[in-house]
Order: sequence, then C-alpha cells, then structure tokens
Amino acid sequence: LKEPWGAVSHDCLEPPVVPGAPTRSLLRRVPVHTIFESHPEDGVCAIAISQDSKYLVTISAGTEQVKRISISQLGANGILTFEFQDYVLFNPQNPHEFVSNSKKQVLFYVWVSRDVGSSWLLSPQTFKCLVGQYSQSVFHFNNTQALTATSTGKLVVWDMDDPRTLPEELPAKPHGIIPAKVVSMQKEGLTVLQTLESCVVTGDVTGKVKFYDGQLRILAIYSYDKVGPIQSISFSTTLPSPSSPGDLSDSSNFVSLTLNRNFILSTSDATMFHVATDSTNFERLLEEPKKAVNAIACHPQEPFVAVGSHCGLLKVWDYKETKYLVSRIFPETGIQCLCYDPEGYFLAAGFTDGSVHILDAISLQSICEEFQFSQGPVTHISFSHDSKYLATADEKYTVTVYRKVLQNGSKCWEHLAGLESHYKPIRTILFGVHSDSNEPRLLSLGEDRQLVEYDLKSSIKDHLVVTHRDRLEQDAVPLCLVWYPKLSTESFFLTANNYYKMKLYNTTTKMCR
Repeated sequence: LKEPWGAVSHDCLEPPVVPGAPTRSLLRRVPVHTIFESHPEDGVCAIAISQDSKYLVTISAGTEQVKRISISQLGANGILTFEFQDYVLFNPQNPHEFVSNSKKQVLFYVWVSRDVGSSWLLSPQTFKCLVGQYSQSVFHFNNTQALTATSTGKLVVWDMDDPRTLPEELPAKPHGIIPAKVVSMQKEGLTVLQTLESCVVTGDVTGKVKFYDGQLRILAIYSYDKVGPIQSISFSTTLPSPSSPGDLSDSSNFVSLTLNRNFILSTSDATMFHVATDSTNFERLLEEPKKAVNAIACHPQEPFVAVGSHCGLLKVWDYKETKYLVSRIFPETGIQCLCYDPEGYFLAAGFTDGSVHILDAISLQSICEEFQFSQGPVTHISFSHDSKYLATADEKYTVTVYRKVLQNGSKCWEHLAGLESHYKPIRTILFGVHSDSNEPRLLSLGEDRQLVEYDLKSSIKDHLVVTHRDRLEQDAVPLCLVWYPKLSTESFFLTANNYYKMKLYNTTTKMCR
C-alpha cells in the first residue's frame, strides 16, 4: 500500500531467524495500519481499494436501511439511505468514483460532494424483460460505461452521459448515468463480474468462467463439472511474455496474452481451484466444510486434530505446523461426532444417518464395514481405555456397544448389543476402569437424571446388561459427566447441571460429596 499507510518492506514480512529455533514455511503477516472505528457496531460486509492504493471504501454489515459508507483517508463519512448494499468497487481509471449494489439497486458515487451520482431500481418495465437480482458491478475499461451482472444471466449496460474528466475538472453536480440496455449473456445466473485489461470476465452458478471483449463477444470459456457456484476470481499478476517484441502493438495479441493468465477461483461450496489456462486444467487447492463443523477430536499422542462437518467432510490437521494432512468426504451423510482410540490407531466417526465408521487414524480408510445399528443420528462416541470396546449414543436415547474380536487370525470389530436405556436425550457416555480390576467400566448420563452403569463382561450378543441405575438430581437437569482426577484414595466423578452447579459423586456409592 502507498501513502498514507506507508510502504511495506519485505523485511517486516519475513520472521527473523533465531539460532536453534525451528524454521517456519509460512510468512508472518504484519499489519501495516488498522482502522478501528470504521463500523464498530455492525462490522464490514464489503470493501474495496482504489487502483492507486490511496483510498479504501467500506460498507457496514448492519441490517438497517441507513448505510454508512466511509472513505478512509480524509476521514470523510456520508449517511446514505438506500437498500442494503453488499458489493463495492472503485473505478480503476478514476479513484474518485466507485459503484456499489444491492440485490435490486445500483449506486454510482462521485467524490465531489456528499451526494450520490445516480441510483437505479430496475424493474421488468425498465427494459420490458426480467432483469433478476444484481450480483456485482464494474466500470467498463472504455471509460464511458459500467456493467452490472444479474441472477438471470444478463448484463445491464449503464451509459455515462457526461465525458470522463480529470478529478480536478469534475463538475459540481454528479455525473448523470442512465441504463442503456440489457444484454442476455446466458441462462444461468452470473455471480462474479470483473474487467481484466481489455476483457470482461464473468463467473456463474454452474462454475463456468467466460471471457468477453469490449463489445461483449465471447472469447474463451473455462468449465469443469465439479465446480460449484463461483464466488470470486483472482488472476495472476504476471503477464505471459510475447513471442516477439512487436506483439503487444497488436490489440488482438494483447487480448490473447490476457487470456493466458492463470487464475484462482473460489466457490460457494468452500472449494478453491487453480486454473492453468494453457491446459484448461482445474487443480483443487483447498476444500473446506460447506456446513457447520460439529465434531473435533485430538490424537492422543501426535499433534493431530480431526475435524468433521455436517457436509460429510473429514479433515486431519497438524496443529503444531498448521498443516493439512489428509481428508475424506462422505457425500451421503454428515459427521456428528469423532473419537480417537487411546492408542491412536483408530478414529471412530458417528454420522447423522445413524451409521458408525471405524477408520485408520492415518489414512482415514475404513478398516471394516460401516455399522448401522442406531435408529437416529449418533450424538456421542467413545473408546474404552484398552481399545477393546466402542460405545455410541444416539438421538433415540439408545446406547450401543461394539467390541474388538479376533477373526481368522486378524482383529476386527463387531456389534455387541444396544439398549434404549434413557427416555430423554443422552448427554454423556463415559468409559472408565473398575477399581478392583483392569476391566472397562461404561456409564451413560441423560437428561432424565439417570446415571446408568453397564456390565460389559456379562453382556452377550444383542443383550446389554445394566448393573446400576441412579438418579443424580431431583430438580436440576445434569448436562455432562467426567472423571475427577485421582487426588486422594477416594475416587469421584464430576457433574454439571443447568442450575450452574457442579457436584462430586463417589464412583462406588454414587453419594454426593
């Protein structure tokens, strides 16, 4: 960035080398300047920077109709009453002009007063056709027009009725801007609109990227079946070298060089692709959860963390090196809970369709067929201390137990038994160790205030034995259960309830201490 933020040197981006310290592959990002009071109440929903890097424009994310558009340099602020604006862009040829749009309105701004140049709310009567909702707006590189993309695959062309002048020669009144025509580009909705040198670039809901010349004639199309709706496109700043010194004198050759720029695109389904224009190859760079992250588990020995989402994406990261390791997608269902076994060999996952997968902790490949014994989404999953048992709880108030057995000389997992042991949602399933032996001990705690203990040793196929049922609360609802650290000869487990109280219970007598 240039003034007034100051120049950025490479020295401040590269972390200093400390003898004996581990090297890091990532650069340290150092803020050059922070604006604290841009929109402190609501946050920022749109931002743009001028071509000369001197001006920054932001739009508040507030839902109210009065929008505060702030231009950062001179501290100027304007209060404007218009529709919710969610996109903004500077005129690359004039830093004193910018455009913003909502779904139904486009605003043009000229920085000569606190007035807005023009605003338009298009309707079918404007052009006698269905225009759709606005997505993004840009200034045309011919410097006499602007373009707005719509959800019906059209481009609205705006004509500036005043000629472009230098900033110091701008008239007192804002420029007049009129909608000239609507150009039907395609049937699918347009989500991204950019200008790149002498090309107009669009991205749409089907994942296609198209290049047009200044007269909106098609030049090139890039598409890939597995790309979702495009959210943004970023082009390489490196222009391909011309084959001869005179090539750039020919505008057609210049357009050809522009089309050869590689670019990165991001989609609404949280995926990023790198597109090599010389081979039209789409390389998947990054895939993140498309829905909420509901499950997380840490490896017991390595600095690995597994993250599961409702979209079915399972990813493992090295949190020490902040490095992505491996991932797997389950397209038919969502991940609800995760758990590593104490030895770190297995990763168990419970899903929203009631299935349970036991995976190799490193490769994420299934080590056996999936289990489908739960009638509802699996909410909790846990291994015993010796990794011989796996227990789950589901939304149908059922506890299900699986065990590791020796079959044909190799270890595998099988379903042992399940029991609808509660009549309200289960909040915790907990493995422990019997005090007089090394046998696993299993307990479950529900919102029905019941603490249920199971006898795994006596349980047989399809019959889960219950040894104790204890009511822990009279009025409050218990929310969680954990083992208390062994700080004395007496052992305890700890509960917390919806009355903000914690209680210690003796693990043998179940008496509150």
